[in-house]
Order: sequence, then structure tokens, then C-alpha cells
Amino acid sequence: MNFNYFKTVLEETKELAFSQVLIIVLLFIQISVVTRGLGTSNYGRAALVLALVALIFRTFHSRNSEVTLLMLKKHGKNIYSVSLLFDIFIGIISMLLCVILFQSSINTLFGDYQFNTILFILLLSRVIQTLSESSKAVLTFYGKFKKFALVDSVSNIFRFVAIILLFYFEKSIENYLIGQSIFSITYGLFGVFVCRDYLKISDISFKNIKEYLQVFKLDFYKQRADQLVGIIPQHLDLIILGYFTDFSTVGIFRIAKRLVEPINYAITILNPYVQNQLSREDKDINFKDLIKNFLIPLILVLTISYLSFGKNFIEFLSGKEFIEAYYPMLILLVGYCTYLATFWIRQLLLFNDLLQHHAVSKIISTVSFLVFSYFFVNQYGASGLAIALSISMILQKVYEFYIFNKFTKQTNK
Repeated sequence: MNFNYFKTVLEETKELAFSQVLIIVLLFIQISVVTRGLGTSNYGRAALVLALVALIFRTFHSRNSEVTLLMLKKHGKNIYSVSLLFDIFIGIISMLLCVILFQSSINTLFGDYQFNTILFILLLSRVIQTLSESSKAVLTFYGKFKKFALVDSVSNIFRFVAIILLFYFEKSIENYLIGQSIFSITYGLFGVFVCRDYLKISDISFKNIKEYLQVFKLDFYKQRADQLVGIIPQHLDLIILGYFTDFSTVGIFRIAKRLVEPINYAITILNPYVQNQLSREDKDINFKDLIKNFLIPLILVLTISYLSFGKNFIEFLSGKEFIEAYYPMLILLVGYCTYLATFWIRQLLLFNDLLQHHAVSKIISTVSFLVFSYFFVNQYGASGLAIALSISMILQKVYEFYIFNKFTKQTNK
């Protein structure tokens, strides 16, 4: 292990790293308050509501930041103002679809959670959060990692304080959803605020919008194809579990997944760094050094920590009611560590116009997830779903690694 390399990466990403560590600490305290306040059943029910909302919004809009980033690289034009308009447009469409679904017969899958004022606020807040996609692209392209970190930190602090205060008065699903809404509103609006220097109302014209859509559509279609086939394993998992089991099992799986999701925060730290290196002509990155001197040591530390302290940590955090989350958590750890070790492949495919291969890998992941879920969920519950999800993540990354090797050999000829 090269400690100098490890130090260099941390130095480049120190603001994001600090913000993500802060977010993880706040997340664990928040999880403790919410799970102890709601219990497995109500926590599972709230998780299902949020799962449906996330499924719809991410299907239509997730990774628009990457589309905007590609446009900035290819055309070098300030498209931030027009991109924000697109964010809002897609956000409103997603919101309307959610309203329809929550008032349809499919709502019985979510415990028949009635559409009300709180749910309307949640959906409206997600529309506002869509603005963050364009903001993230601008901050990444210009290497403004400190501002990127600031948006993340401030938004999560607002959510943390809101949930703690709301649960002090009443421990309810509604207050939990309000806390999530405050995060979404802060994330969207504060992102625009820190990017205000790139916001020019004069850029918004029919001509610029038309030009934006013409340039945008090809990259958008590629991204949406990639996102649509990949959304199922990551956001339909709770819905599948809710259909075959009960709210308590959903709550158990959700806490297991929440406890391994901090691994994704490492990717959140490194993604902008890798994207910035790949998007600028004057920079380069050695992926072998990244794997050997940063990712492998990090994964070893994470694995030992989860194995040694996982069960005690769950009991300390959420109580004995959630202790069944230990084995699903360890199973998910395998898949998430595989993702961490190979996250950079997607960025390489993205910036070399090979994203169609990532879409194929997502198809492999989705199909395998659905097949293994069918066989394992009924028999093993939360652990069965964890097995299906981890296998699908590993198969996806095996294919992507194959494509990476093939691409490397071709470019070295």
C-alpha cells in the first residue's frame, strides 16, 4: 500500500470526505431515533412510501447531473439555467405520476397509505430536490468540491435537526416524512444558491432551450436507458419484500441496507474526483493505483469492522427488535464492497462513450435480481432479498470488468 497515494486522494477530496463522515455520524444518530421511535412495522411502512417516491423520481430524473456534465465537457457552454428548467419539468411529471399511483389500487402494496397534505409536501419537496442534479454537474465540472460538500452537509444537518425536534414532540411516520421533505427542499435550493454565479436568466430563451434539447437528447436517451434498467434492484427491492412479507420484515431489511449504505458515501467522495479527472483534458488518473492503494485497504477495514462489531452496533443503535438485520447486513456487505471496488468502471465507460455497456450490465443485474428474488424471498425473507441483491450487484460488476479489460486491450494496441 502506498500511503502517499492514499494521502493524495484524501487531500484532493478532503472537503467531501469531511462532509460525508459528518453525514454518516448524523445518519446513525437519526436511524437510532427513528427506528426506536417507530419500531420495525412503522419503519417498514414509512420505508415503502419513500421507496415508491424514489422509484418514480429516480426513474425519470436520476443522473441528469451526468448528462449535464457530459454536455459541459463536449460543448463548454454555460447551460446551467436551461438545465434547471428541465429539472423542474421532469420533477413535476414525476410528482403527478406519484399522485396517480398513491390514489390507485397499487397503493394497497404500501399499506394503503392515504394521499394527504404530508405526502403532497413530500412530493413537492422532491420536485425541488431535482434542481440539485444540474447544480452537482456544474460543481463537479469546475472542481468546486468544497461547495459540493457544503450542500451535502447543510442539507443533512437540516434533516437531522428537523427529525430530532419533530420526534421529540411525536414519534410518527408523518413527522419522519416531514424531516425527509426538509432535506429535499434544502438540498435543491441551497445547491442553486451556491451555483448562483452560473445562473443567468438571460440564458433562458426559446433559442437556447431548443439548442439545449437538440444537444441533450442523445446523451439523455443513453442515460435513461441505463437508469431504467438499473432502477429495479436498488429501489424495487423494498416493494418486492413488502408484497411477499410484512412491514416488520421490510423494516428489518431497510435497517440492514441503511447500515451498509455508508459504503456508498465513499463512492460519493470519489466519484466527483474521478469525474473531474476524466472531464478535463489536462488531467489523468491511474485506476490501478486507485484500486491497490486506496480501495482495497478501505474495503478490508470495512469488512473487519462489520464482522466484528455489526451485531452489537445494531442492538446499540436500534434495540433488540432489529437484531435480525445482522445477517442481511453482512450479505449486502459483499455486494456493496464489490460496487466500491469497481465504481470507477462506470465513469470510464461514461467518458469514453461506452455507456451502452453499462446499460447491458444493468439488464444482467435486473434480470438476475428478479429471478433470485423469486426463489429466495419467500423462503428466507430479508436475508433472501439481500442474497438476490448482492448476487445481482456482483454479476453486474463482473460484466463491466470484462468490458473494461476488453476496452483496455483495444486502446493499448
